[in-house]
Amino acid sequence: MAWSKVKNALYTLGGFKAAFAVAHLLPRPAAQALAAFIGRVAYGRKAGAQAALRANLELVTGLHGAALDDLCTENVTNFSHMLADYFLCAGADAARHCDALIEGWSGFENLTAAHEAGRGTIIVTGHLGHWELGGLVLARRGLPLTVITLEEPSTGLTRWREACRRQLGIKTIAVGPGHPFAFVEMIQTLRRNELVAMLVDRPYSGTGAPVRLFGHTTEFSTAPALLAQHTGAAVLPAFVIRQASGRYVSLAEPIIPMPVTADPRADLATNTQRVATAFESIIRQHPGQWFNYVPIWSDAPPSV
Repeated sequence: MAWSKVKNALYTLGGFKAAFAVAHLLPRPAAQALAAFIGRVAYGRKAGAQAALRANLELVTGLHGAALDDLCTENVTNFSHMLADYFLCAGADAARHCDALIEGWSGFENLTAAHEAGRGTIIVTGHLGHWELGGLVLARRGLPLTVITLEEPSTGLTRWREACRRQLGIKTIAVGPGHPFAFVEMIQTLRRNELVAMLVDRPYSGTGAPVRLFGHTTEFSTAPALLAQHTGAAVLPAFVIRQASGRYVSLAEPIIPMPVTADPRADLATNTQRVATAFESIIRQHPGQWFNYVPIWSDAPPSV
């Protein structure tokens, strides 16, 4: 999650259980209002997060001053609302809540085409909209889904989140140190013509490649391009975007071509850039839902 790995009392098993209880105790509007209040207070106390968000959104939008301040406030509020809905959809009655929160689909034919190709489907998404709800939406459609995730700060929290996904029919593959066979598990999943979903816009150390995003350099995960090289799986972006109504629309974008040449190393760089380029339009349309509270560009000018 954005602000994830910030070691505070909220990002613990106890914090998650408490948030889960509140989300199910209060009516949704009240839970959302409380989450927004807590989010704005927490954000106001983190100068680093403020500076990073301003710099990231300024580069994407070109906004400055009061207009940029307003967008940052909108972004933090949307992030807080997303978290409240995450906890609402984490329980045994998640399917009911999911159906109530989703008001539309766009591009499901792209997912169908990828699945019918028979080589597996790699769903690439980012820290934008409600990515966790996206997994539930796919599972509700009867699609065999495995989510790729890093370990949480504690084993207890990792197991709690895995259990929440499992009761919804979603499998989990953990990556990072201590999981040497994760890539093999992903390949096996794709060869069963199943779906693998992963966040790609903020890769963990050593798993990214430089790409150009909005004219500047950042890193995107190389995993989609590498998996496509090994399996021929289709790669397509998918997002769940919050609407003015407070509900969400699911978007499945067209399949990203992943050409293969005699130079696998060059292909990896080229195809990772193709993924990053495919993200630009959706980020530009919804900067208030792109949740990056850490610096992501290596060559961006300072915010003003």
